[in-house]
Amino acid sequence: MKMKKLTSIALAAALAIGTFGFSVPANATEPLVTTTTDYVITIPATLNVANAGWNATDGIKAQVKSGDTFDSSKKLTVTAESKNNWALKSGDNSVGYNLATATGTYSSTAEPASWAFSAVELNETSGTNKAMGIIVEDYSSMPAGTYQDTVTFTAKVKNAVTTKTVTFNTDTDGKTINKDGVTCSRGFDTYNNLFGNSSGFSVSSGQFTKIEVTADDVSMIGMDQENNNTIEGWSTTRGTATWTGKSSTVPFGVIMGNSGSVTIVFTIEE
Repeated sequence: MKMKKLTSIALAAALAIGTFGFSVPANATEPLVTTTTDYVITIPATLNVANAGWNATDGIKAQVKSGDTFDSSKKLTVTAESKNNWALKSGDNSVGYNLATATGTYSSTAEPASWAFSAVELNETSGTNKAMGIIVEDYSSMPAGTYQDTVTFTAKVKNAVTTKTVTFNTDTDGKTINKDGVTCSRGFDTYNNLFGNSSGFSVSSGQFTKIEVTADDVSMIGMDQENNNTIEGWSTTRGTATWTGKSSTVPFGVIMGNSGSVTIVFTIEE
């Protein structure tokens, strides 16, 4: 990906041209599981960065080859890695960017986008196209030059449903929940108390199927303090609360550590 900044006395304009990816014919016998189906992933060969902020591409497309049928028990995942740690570089100068699926605000800590294609999506006559673009930080003060990066895309075939566990503990992980894609919009206070809201716990990929909270007092975890409503899915016993269901966002009420440690175990289905 290359970016050249064009300047004049009156104003500054930006034009970027470069290699962002390429069409990737891939054989599904190479990734994690064995299958005889061939698939093709198409990624735009160039991306024109017209401005800071959101810059869209034609998307990322995946489909099986004509005559093949993708196994319904599998899914295709696509991830990306950046040579320059998600920055466009020109000598010692760099401009950060996020690989994303929708417009937003640039963040130096954002996780790069990834994609998952189901068998239904792959078996569509013309395959399935999903959004892809980049969010570029403000580069108006950067010197003119050619800024570039190399991004490598990796495709893997996995079981359609996989489960992972993320364990958070206030003693080892601190006051802020931001671990392996699991986040919470609020952090614990000095006494390890956490006051929830409607956004609650969130996961960037997949869905929560179970959340177990161990703390000094979890009796109010299923109460929406803002709207005085009961939050569905939570059950409590002494010192332990459990949520079950399927959602990428789970609201909660209050978790009281009362100066003791709090442990939260998230089970996620991807």
